[in-house]
Amino acid sequence: ASAANAFVPDAAASFATSILPSQFSAPSATSTSTSTSTSLFNVPPPSTEDPASIKEASDREKPPASFFELQINSARAAQLAMDDGHDLIEIEFPPLPAQVLEMDDVSAYEVSKANLDLAIDFAKSFAANQKRVTIMLPDEAEARIAIENTGTDTPYPNVRISSLRKSEEGDERVFKPDQLFLNLFGTGSGGAVKAVEGTDMYVIIVASAQELPDVEELNELDPGKTIVFYNLKLDVLRGDLGAPAFPGKVS
Repeated sequence: ASAANAFVPDAAASFATSILPSQFSAPSATSTSTSTSTSLFNVPPPSTEDPASIKEASDREKPPASFFELQINSARAAQLAMDDGHDLIEIEFPPLPAQVLEMDDVSAYEVSKANLDLAIDFAKSFAANQKRVTIMLPDEAEARIAIENTGTDTPYPNVRISSLRKSEEGDERVFKPDQLFLNLFGTGSGGAVKAVEGTDMYVIIVASAQELPDVEELNELDPGKTIVFYNLKLDVLRGDLGAPAFPGKVS
């Protein structure tokens, strides 16, 4: 018991002492290391019905060691928020390793593609539970690029790639000056924003401050549906609101 107490952190010492069998009480470095590992990993996770305990446990956790862990944590956090009745959810983490993001030659295209791949993986967590998820890019041009990269607009069952703004049937113009005018003066989309029928969750990616009013319009068109702001750096985008040629701040 004294050997265990010497190596186990104070907060876990009494717990470790109480569960260690008598044969592990000998002052051996090997036996102490084994018993310490066992005692720490036998602590059960907090109940999902106790948000305070979940937050406290999360604050003690080490940063995720991989993007796989990040995806698991973000999907679980989003589900807990939805269970609490929230339908506007923000998820934020670096889409590429820090050393890549700091490189001079990393492009916006690479960051956008990484966010698309991550958003698809995130959507799979909910599509597996029969939720229909639509990944929304700002406009049809960006949606077409995303679809070309994935080879399809349905990269996974119940997951679809689309755009916030959609052209009227028969409108094949590449440059739309009317939409540019509406963007600059923040007067709405003029009906270009359209909800996607049958969608349970929207995941918004690569949107700028100019597109935030479009997301608001989508929320009004399809009330009650979950909208996830995925790696949009909302804190930065909010700072642009109210500046010249940007949408105004909400009064």
